[in-house]
Amino acid sequence: MGAYVTGTANSYADLLAALQTACTANGYTLTGNVLSKGTLFIEAKVVGSTLQIQGGSGQAGGVLSGRSNAQPSIIGLTVVTASPIVNHPIVFPVTYDIHINAAPDEVYLWINYEATCYQYLAFGQSDQPGLVGTGNWYYGTAGTNTNGSSWDFRTIGGGNTVGQSFNCGLFDALTSYYAGVGGIDHQLDAAGNWSGYYSASDRWPVQQNSPSAWNGESVLSPIIVYAARPSSLFSQVLQTRHLRWVMLDNLTDGQIVTLGPDRWKMYPLWRRSARTLGPTPDGQGTGTLGYAVRYNGP
Repeated sequence: MGAYVTGTANSYADLLAALQTACTANGYTLTGNVLSKGTLFIEAKVVGSTLQIQGGSGQAGGVLSGRSNAQPSIIGLTVVTASPIVNHPIVFPVTYDIHINAAPDEVYLWINYEATCYQYLAFGQSDQPGLVGTGNWYYGTAGTNTNGSSWDFRTIGGGNTVGQSFNCGLFDALTSYYAGVGGIDHQLDAAGNWSGYYSASDRWPVQQNSPSAWNGESVLSPIIVYAARPSSLFSQVLQTRHLRWVMLDNLTDGQIVTLGPDRWKMYPLWRRSARTLGPTPDGQGTGTLGYAVRYNGP
């Protein structure tokens, strides 16, 4: 079961209200700024020129507890710097799409502005067995500690984001670097550990050969997140059940595709540009890599 809500927002406050209304209409409880469902707790609030979320493990009187040790995630990519330049900051009004899915719980908020630009916030709960923590997770287009010199879309093709570079991809960046854009409450090896590892290694063997040269169709591949372990090996901590990677070469932004009993809606990482499996020019686009989210709309 799930829900889909779309509309227009004229401010970050409008976006927050739309998110809260959609969630509370579909099984979530709002206490203060905290949205909760079962053991899933997410704080959502407007902070300056951003809409910000951060995960926790509980709440008391609307105050989030067990707060993530990873930075909050935001919609609010508006920084313009010389190195590199983000040439498409958010301009209101924006169109928003909210996808709410259950079993397990996953919520995706996308905004679309200037026709071709997209930003997102997402949160949910992992159903991966063996986690010590709640499995709560959250991600966004940017992180609150990403500074001006870090706005960098050149790593989309390679998927690995380190140092001062920035990656807007959902589940695509290390939370331990400047580019970290979210976290997952796995608590493996250390109490309170929300750090994750990028998910690109599984993606590219499939997506570099998509769409099919035979019929032009793109493969929807799973999104899997790992945690680095002291053994120098990795443990799977999340596989999204309602979101997939997809190459958009022969698909349009917002297109709805039916596969068997499921329908999926297509979104670019940020702003589509020419297909590439390597770095993209500073601040331009994010190639044709995108997402397919389970669609429950009309």
